[in-house]
Amino acid sequence: MVLADIQKKSAEERKREKRLVHLTNALSRDFFESKRLRANVQKAEAEYLTKSMLDYLFFEEKKELRELNEHHIQHFMLVHSPRRLNLTAETGKVAPEILNSFLSFLDETGHINNGEQLRDTVQANKRAFLELMPKAKKSTKATKKPTTKKPRRTRTAKRPPTEVKAGRNDPCPCGSGKKYKKCCGKSD
Repeated sequence: MVLADIQKKSAEERKREKRLVHLTNALSRDFFESKRLRANVQKAEAEYLTKSMLDYLFFEEKKELRELNEHHIQHFMLVHSPRRLNLTAETGKVAPEILNSFLSFLDETGHINNGEQLRDTVQANKRAFLELMPKAKKSTKATKKPTTKKPRRTRTAKRPPTEVKAGRNDPCPCGSGKKYKKCCGKSD
């Protein structure tokens, strides 16, 4: 009896996951076709961020789209994104704008009813989110001085003092770590 319940539950869970993956792809596609994004925002960045937010809601929080609330947005921005997503500094700068546009789209299409509160939450957490994003690397090419290559110093083995007698298989007294017969004893 218990095995049948587990199999039934896992089959239902697979159906739910499949439905949510299709929903995620459909919402992302419809969002990009709606032209809600600014022209200078790259589609790849926006697609990664919107799908990541939906995956977080559906699979980590195990919630439906209608259950999206301020806590989910705040947790996604301040905990999930900095730890789990590979966001560049440039993507981090436009992420709040992308989220706001996506939430507006979801509100306009009737998928959520609290779009205004969610957009306010994005704005309220924008500064903290940006502080958690990686910093842009400064270009140092203009400030670098041209360097001339210094000749490599070759390490020369020191000749052992004449009064030290080393056996052929003893470590060389010059400190090279080689056997005497392979180092300074080679010339004898």
